[in-house]
Amino acid sequence: MTDTPATGVRARTAPAERGRTVVADRAVRRIAERAAAEADLAGRRARVTHGSAAVRGRRTDVSVDVRLPYPAALGETGEQVRGRMAERVAELSGLTVRAATVRVQSLAPDRSPAPQPPPDADRPTGGRPTGGRARRPWSARPLPAALVALVGAAASGALLYDVLSVHLADRRPASWRTGAVDWLATHGPGDTAVVAGGAVAAVLGAWLLCLALTPGLRGVLPMAPVPGQRRQRAVLDRTAAAELVRDTASAVPGVTHVRVRCGRRRVRLRAHLAFGDRATTRAALRTAAGTALAGLGLARPLRPRVALRTEPHWRPPGTDPAPAAPTAPPPPAPTGGTGPDFGTDRAGTPEPEPGTRPPDATAPSGAPSGDETPADPTTAKETDS
Repeated sequence: MTDTPATGVRARTAPAERGRTVVADRAVRRIAERAAAEADLAGRRARVTHGSAAVRGRRTDVSVDVRLPYPAALGETGEQVRGRMAERVAELSGLTVRAATVRVQSLAPDRSPAPQPPPDADRPTGGRPTGGRARRPWSARPLPAALVALVGAAASGALLYDVLSVHLADRRPASWRTGAVDWLATHGPGDTAVVAGGAVAAVLGAWLLCLALTPGLRGVLPMAPVPGQRRQRAVLDRTAAAELVRDTASAVPGVTHVRVRCGRRRVRLRAHLAFGDRATTRAALRTAAGTALAGLGLARPLRPRVALRTEPHWRPPGTDPAPAAPTAPPPPAPTGGTGPDFGTDRAGTPEPEPGTRPPDATAPSGAPSGDETPADPTTAKETDS
């Protein structure tokens, strides 16, 4: 005989069925950052600089900014980081990863040798993928949205407070509201102030409409999507692509002062030539830039544009250097008394002082000259004694 619950007694809910489990955005973000940093890149690791996560019900969107080791194939490396992050987030949080985004912010040099890929591995070609076109990720526009929401909330709150104070507390309307109503009643559409205010409102509306219809994030380049995983995408920062092309172009012999500017459709490379053939160096730069861009794994290939200028001391190969200009002989030293060698003649002999005669050149050494008086023998004897 079984016991049945009494009529009118409320059945108790099992503890396992009470409440609900909520996973915070911060927890999912920490899991995504840790998973991206744990991805094995042939013995190397990616460095996570920033991460974000948004949980909506049982689904989540995660995004991380990473710094990859250099050199490495960006397409394959970004795919490994993205797959590891999506797998670990779904496993540890129990949520469905709707979109996993990996943004390559920069490249860090690695002293360890780069792994050699197998010869039969699929290399990224940089062309359009066969599985479809990768779209550029949309920006959340946090600053414009926050400003519009703040202004709208402030205006609505002030108007609601004034209306409630008039109808519930029997207060007089605020002076700013009555003044605005009186001003609008006395000014028509043809007034200058009304036309200027309408123009400003139209410009702001067009700006907000442009922000809503454009994806933004002009500083990143979309990478080729992974076949079978359309919701997972990766992007590459333009500065990282420019640094890679600049390092590759700097390795060409004779090239100095390399400057690279990366756009959405093409890469502009400017360099100076110190030595070597100009046409050959230009072709080598174009080939090196094309090879570096092909290894990025982008959804849309970038076209390189090379501008090469020669240094002032550059000479075409096979030409002799210009002969040096003949140097003029030094001017003769002055012989008068106004030069810096006053007091000595050209032979180095001291010149006589004014009022004295020069010694007789014909007189023998030790013989008295004609103006000299012989010494007194008596004085000489006293001196000897």
